[in-house]
Amino acid sequence: MNPVIVITGGTGLIGRALTGLLVRKQYRVRILTRFPERYSGTDAVSYYAWDWTRRRIDGRVFEGATALVHLAGANIGAQRWTEDYKALIAGSRILSLAFLRDFMMQNGVAVKHFIGASAIGYYGCVTDDCQRIETDPPGTDFLARLTVRWEETSQSMQAVARRVSILRTGVVLDARQGAFPRMIRPLRWGLTSPLGSGRQWLDWIHIDDIARMYLFMLQHPLDGTFNAVSPHPVTYRRFVQIAAERMGRPCCMPPVPGVLLRWLTGPSACLALEGVPIESKKIRNAGFVFRYPQLEGALKDLLSV
Repeated sequence: MNPVIVITGGTGLIGRALTGLLVRKQYRVRILTRFPERYSGTDAVSYYAWDWTRRRIDGRVFEGATALVHLAGANIGAQRWTEDYKALIAGSRILSLAFLRDFMMQNGVAVKHFIGASAIGYYGCVTDDCQRIETDPPGTDFLARLTVRWEETSQSMQAVARRVSILRTGVVLDARQGAFPRMIRPLRWGLTSPLGSGRQWLDWIHIDDIARMYLFMLQHPLDGTFNAVSPHPVTYRRFVQIAAERMGRPCCMPPVPGVLLRWLTGPSACLALEGVPIESKKIRNAGFVFRYPQLEGALKDLLSV
């Protein structure tokens, strides 16, 4: 019988890509969603109801499951970080996972492998040229504190999973969804301007590579935390230069002042204005091979869609 993988957040950006890849590799996928009636299941992909805010779940989702992948979480950059939205960002990641853990413990459910999403926000909203690795300390801002708690809750899944892995994901580049279409929209209009100083690092990963990395984790006995970013981060200024060249646009206009972006979006502006270079050697040493290690190759693929 084909392995059964349960995914939370399976209808999101990474979840959809991972589901498609798993199906092609002959896995069966069960997706936990608040609105299963919106989706048509198949022999390979089925949808089950859950609502962590009401502590409800269709427990049948775990029958025969070998692994659980937790991708659920409100979009960090979708709106201003009001106190209510910050609570949703945290709860949708941490409290939802704690609910899953408690349900599994109370009902004697266990899986062989748990893989939890995390984020490079762990290292803090700062800009410098010092490469970060998995053992470096976390930052102290909202995102860093959130990510520390998120990873602690993922580690607590050892109570119901034989193996626990965590992927600290960078900016996922997808041709149609997520951050990338917003990043290149000004370039399509001829506005080739870096944001802020342009010195901030962009730790990116192609959507195909992040989906393949989750599959790689499922197929190999790897525990622990791994940076899920391309081996070759670039500064934001360099990203604009490469993208403009690829799109046949002039480069570069004066930068967009960081103070303006902070005024428009509030504290979440740090997502675009800050960044440090992050090393992904650990996952590569484990045997993972990036399909798109260089930004030029990734943009060639993404802009051809």
